[in-house]
Amino acid sequence: MTTIHPGYRVFVLGAGFSRLAGLPLANELYKKVRQNIEFHHGLDTKFHRDISNYIEYERACGRVMFEQDVDLERFMSFLDIEHFLRLRGSDTWSSEGNETQLMIRRSIGEVIHQHTPIISSLPDEYFKFAENISVTDTFITLNYDTILEQLLDYTGKPYRLFPDRYKEVHATGCVVDSDVKEVVIMKLHGSIDWFHDKAFLDSQKYLASLGMQPSNRHTVFGNPGRFKVEPLVEGIRPEKDPLAHIHRIRDVDGFYGQPNRLDAPFILSPSHVKFVYAEPLLDLWYGLGQLGGYERGISVIGFSLPEHDEYIRVLLYQIISNYQQSWWEDKLFDVLKDDIKFVDFRASEESIIQFRKNFSFVVESRAQFFYQGFNEQAVDFLFNPKLPR
Repeated sequence: MTTIHPGYRVFVLGAGFSRLAGLPLANELYKKVRQNIEFHHGLDTKFHRDISNYIEYERACGRVMFEQDVDLERFMSFLDIEHFLRLRGSDTWSSEGNETQLMIRRSIGEVIHQHTPIISSLPDEYFKFAENISVTDTFITLNYDTILEQLLDYTGKPYRLFPDRYKEVHATGCVVDSDVKEVVIMKLHGSIDWFHDKAFLDSQKYLASLGMQPSNRHTVFGNPGRFKVEPLVEGIRPEKDPLAHIHRIRDVDGFYGQPNRLDAPFILSPSHVKFVYAEPLLDLWYGLGQLGGYERGISVIGFSLPEHDEYIRVLLYQIISNYQQSWWEDKLFDVLKDDIKFVDFRASEESIIQFRKNFSFVVESRAQFFYQGFNEQAVDFLFNPKLPR
């Protein structure tokens, strides 16, 4: 039985949350992305040449590597380092990435979209989960998909994809509008329906400086009405708000139904150094480390905190430490804090030990674990409050 909860909870979502809907996990993406690229572009592309260069690099470093063994995250790390440091010099394709990076990001978006069921076909567990969400809850999601947004649209629960709305905006600061109650979703790695307009605007300025007509070749920004482009942020904003350069398309089917081009969604690629491209999203991160002290619940769903995601480890350490060390024995606004809930799929005792090691900073006497993945029992586990201490 689920019970009414006052909300003010933090939910951290990883790929395991979307697995029940049929979305691929990280270790399945490389094969699907490669198939997608070859379907659209053939077998002789910059992607294939970069794969060969990467394999040669791994072998030169003493690691035996074949095409079927390529790890997408390690490959993307290789490409991200090469692009971010401009190692190709004048051959650097664009500020958004080199050809292969954009090709992969575009294909990741298409693969995820193709595997996302229509809302009426989602498993019942998702609707049960959505029913229990409060408009005072905050989601920190590391997923690119749009399942959560679709659920909230379907259930009619208001939400926003940016930290704060403002009542007033001044040169020295802003006054937050705390009267508006809506679910807050922080998509820290971007989304398959987000697009960043800065490179497009820069190209328009460059053409204007040459006395040339603006270009409308960009799939999204060249014709904003085509896929129903809208700003990510709403209401009055600071003049140089970096989030103002991020836009969301509402006709996702239309975009991914078009011929494959290099206009890629704004997602931080699955790379060990993805955070070097996070600057446009830094306002989503601002102040997140202060969460936890006054929240009434924290749940981590389908995120195993792999070793290379150190920047996420720092964030979760701060939030969870705030939560477990403040207002634990006393009621907070007439509610006792619940144990932190962890939901993950773990098939062996060895994998359970590794999972707990990844979250070794958690006080386990103030936490509960569910190892059967996100399913109906997991939803009950997540929303059944702890018995009074």
